[in-house]
Amino acid sequence: MLRLEYLIILLLSTFFLILFIKNKNKIGNFLGVLDIPKKGKIHKEITPLIGSFPILVISLIILIYFNFIDKNQDTFYILIYSYLFFIMGYFDDRYGLNAYVKLATSVIITLIAVNSFEYFVIEKIYLQSLNKIIFLDKIKYFFTILCVLLLINALNLMDGINGLASGFASLLLLLLSLISNSEHMFVLLFTVSIFMFMNTFQIIKGSYFLGDSGTLFLGCLIGFSTIYIYNQLIIAGNFIPVEKIFIFFMIPGIDMFRLFLTRLLKKKDPFSRDLNHLHHLMLNIFSLYKTLIIYLSVFLITNFLSYYNVVNTLIIIFFYLAVYIFFIFFSKKKFQETPG
Repeated sequence: MLRLEYLIILLLSTFFLILFIKNKNKIGNFLGVLDIPKKGKIHKEITPLIGSFPILVISLIILIYFNFIDKNQDTFYILIYSYLFFIMGYFDDRYGLNAYVKLATSVIITLIAVNSFEYFVIEKIYLQSLNKIIFLDKIKYFFTILCVLLLINALNLMDGINGLASGFASLLLLLLSLISNSEHMFVLLFTVSIFMFMNTFQIIKGSYFLGDSGTLFLGCLIGFSTIYIYNQLIIAGNFIPVEKIFIFFMIPGIDMFRLFLTRLLKKKDPFSRDLNHLHHLMLNIFSLYKTLIIYLSVFLITNFLSYYNVVNTLIIIFFYLAVYIFFIFFSKKKFQETPG
């Protein structure tokens, strides 16, 4: 049964979302976060980078309720560190921070986070394919920080076409909310997911963009929420195989690995901008809406098949890799053969 307090949260969240939509340009100008078209970007007009701001307000409403009224602090740690990433992203959107400054700052924030809350640390993983539990022991902090930073960067790299990163994040948050065994986590993730989904339609239209403040905030929120839920399920005696967790982040993760590798092989900065991402290659063949539908549908289908054991998770991973490699080769060849 839906509590009255949760209904109030939904109504307040709806109010703030509508307020942001109606005043998007004023807010973008006031905060000084505008995306100006330049090389490496595909949009043509100056656009406010405020896509994460209504979600920030919504999460603040939930934070205040859970921590000052409901006396639950688990969500406090997750949101506080997500806000720190949001602040860094805001300064990046406004002033354009150096990629390595952002990386160093991200490491520091994540290092502080994993040392402040025990449920942020990945101490053991279950490999279903080997039916074996691996205890990470001395490398648990390094492994945890690496996983969080890779996820944040992968989500940041997805934010190259309207609605992809926000749509992906909303679906992933929804899936995480459904597998969580915590009422507070369910309310937080489900609420943010629903309003992020609503927000995505404005982003697709180009009313405003998510910005680095959004991708960094959502990346941290998803990363630490995943680890928290994973650890809570272990305590409840329900191990989630690491292969199934990998499926959650497989699509942006594999594309990030390819991009970093190809840039390094070409002796380029791995954090440099280009139009070589999976979504850009898809956009050369399909329309924006078809690209979004195909990308997000593959995400949902692979997770459904894996989570409900319809198909062996390793088979799904190898099949996706084969299709991914074929598509990258095919799309680049098609692009090269298209008359310029």
